[in-house]
Amino acid sequence: MTDQLVNTVGDKALDVIVVGCGLPKRGMGWYHLIQLLEMPNSNVTAIVEPFFLNAALCPNPPAAFTTLVSQLESAGVTCTDSITKLAKFTTDTMCLIAGRTADNPKLFQECIEQGATVIYLEKPGAPSVDELQEMSDLADAKGAKVYLGYNKNVTPYVQKALALSKTVENSHVTFCHNNSYKTNELNECFSRNSEGMLKNMAIHELALLVSFFGVTVDTIEEFNLNTHKLFTEKLTVWMPGTVVPNDKYISDFSRLGFAVTTKSGTSVSVMADRCGGNVSFASVKDGNGIEVEKFEFPDAESQKKVEALCAEDPEMMPYFFVQSDDYSVLKNLVVNSALDGTPAESVATIQIAIEALKLAEYFTEQANKILDK
Repeated sequence: MTDQLVNTVGDKALDVIVVGCGLPKRGMGWYHLIQLLEMPNSNVTAIVEPFFLNAALCPNPPAAFTTLVSQLESAGVTCTDSITKLAKFTTDTMCLIAGRTADNPKLFQECIEQGATVIYLEKPGAPSVDELQEMSDLADAKGAKVYLGYNKNVTPYVQKALALSKTVENSHVTFCHNNSYKTNELNECFSRNSEGMLKNMAIHELALLVSFFGVTVDTIEEFNLNTHKLFTEKLTVWMPGTVVPNDKYISDFSRLGFAVTTKSGTSVSVMADRCGGNVSFASVKDGNGIEVEKFEFPDAESQKKVEALCAEDPEMMPYFFVQSDDYSVLKNLVVNSALDGTPAESVATIQIAIEALKLAEYFTEQANKILDK
């Protein structure tokens, strides 16, 4: 990535609009934008940023954002605060929606009504199952395809673990998802991701459970929460920006560990830790509970590269460096499928996302019941 933005467009490219850009080096939408600008199969025609481009809500946007807008406009990319201010789409257009989860249903509807034929929706898609189902119904009615940005469906360490597990009798796979927040950053993390850990962070693993293990709310036989504090901890923290006497607090899991078994006997485990560091993994154990192999992400070599990149650019969210290749693979699969008129293989559909969100709500309820006893 360079300081000068260029919209690289090849001979065959899909029109793309990024909805919910966010701040440079912080927002997921921004990182998607940077990669899309470098992809010759995509033509970024506009960005929509409902907050930082709305003078009433944000009269003095950060300098980094105003610089970004200036560069984008110089590259021929329209910048606006609402998709309704753009002309109706007359060609196949993909809207990549990376807004706040609570805002996604409205943004989604506006994109569909504007004529989007493909939606790439950041996880978990919506705050609730009902809202995500309504979005799916609307897309079906309009003939639009919807994919979710579950990068772990295509990441190599997961694929290696899945492949090995099929060769090990009575295997058990554990997926561990770590973030690198510091404890004193959890109030900002909890507030910004107010939908909760299971709908936000661990939703990737829940999508894996749906996609590859047949786990749904209807197929669950047993849910076992690891209540040891090393694996599961729920905190209540102060919400930034609130002051006495109207200060507010928010509760969420800082870490969570559980195992689930289906009615057909399939068993799989998930661990998630907001302060666990940059390295996640998938572990495969045999029928005796002995680990056969652990696949880390990033691995030791990649981790050295990530650490060097983080040191070089400490303002960048570390997971952008860690998951960069996965993000690129997912977007290329979706864009190429739209150009070729074929399904995007391995990419989570909105139906998978609905089942994953159902799991998030169910597991959250079950975990809270156990912890509140």
